[in-house]
Amino acid sequence: MIALALLVGSACRKETPVPAGDIAASLTLPTIDDTDFDPGFMRGKPAIVVFASPTCPHCIAELPLAQKAANSADANIVAVFVAGSKEKIASAATAAKYNGHVLIDDGTLRKRYGIEAVPYTLVLGPDGKATRAFRGEQTEATLRAALADVR
Repeated sequence: MIALALLVGSACRKETPVPAGDIAASLTLPTIDDTDFDPGFMRGKPAIVVFASPTCPHCIAELPLAQKAANSADANIVAVFVAGSKEKIASAATAAKYNGHVLIDDGTLRKRYGIEAVPYTLVLGPDGKATRAFRGEQTEATLRAALADVR
């Protein structure tokens, strides 16, 4: 029973295959505050993109850790919520003390990248292409290491 619990727990933090293409360029989504989001700002620096849901406690726990990791590496960070109303998403971002860019996916990116569960986290290189992909809640140390590998 304990072995099964450990196996399930380790699967929650699994590194997954990296999606192909220019991920940064695909982030042409509405923002939480209805401002224009220019994915071009992500060029020239590594980035973390966290796909999340406002009702996912693992997502809410990862957002501030991902933001700390990005800030420490002078990287960009974007949260893409794949479900929920603007009000719920705003409340979740506030609860997480996350103050980075917040985008709302209408299902397009979730389908394109085959996201079946959140959090789903991508680490992008300065060219906007994914270098690492993770399923499940990640630690700040894991995200820092992934960003360091991009440099």
